[in-house]
Amino acid sequence: MYNSVTGFSQTYATWIAEELQAQLLPFDELDSVNLADYDVVIYGAGVRMSKIRGFHTFRKKLATTDGAPAENVIVWANGGTPQHPDRDWKAAAGTFTRRELARGAYKYFYFEGGIRYEGLNKPEYLLLKTFAKRVQKYRDRGEWAAQVADGIVEGYDHTSREAIRPLVEYARQLQTATKA
Repeated sequence: MYNSVTGFSQTYATWIAEELQAQLLPFDELDSVNLADYDVVIYGAGVRMSKIRGFHTFRKKLATTDGAPAENVIVWANGGTPQHPDRDWKAAAGTFTRRELARGAYKYFYFEGGIRYEGLNKPEYLLLKTFAKRVQKYRDRGEWAAQVADGIVEGYDHTSREAIRPLVEYARQLQTATKA
């Protein structure tokens, strides 16, 4: 299941579904699905303001419909920030509860997506354009900051099918374990 605004999440979700030969569902179909019917559930979305879009609603669905057990749920996020071990956890920290983090409730992956202004509503478009101006003054904070500052002005696409490999391998292990 994916939640996509500008297309990066849909791209990653499509690749993951193809690799796993899995059903692909957009977020707006969440209410019509019984998550307990699936051995493994994968949820992914873009990051906005350090939170994974729609995860709060997805979590409620898991809790209220006897959804898949948390150990069979994989969560991924994609964002415009380049991948880096010192930063990839931030969306999880902004999204998961302290208890979920402490227990390692969900296996989590982060993929670099990009910046695309098409598809954003007017408030998000203006917010991103304002952020693009502000981020320019932080260019000296390292290579990743310079990359973000350079790319955010016009937008960029850093999606990579290779990036999903660890998630796909983990999902296959879960599939094998649940069928055993």
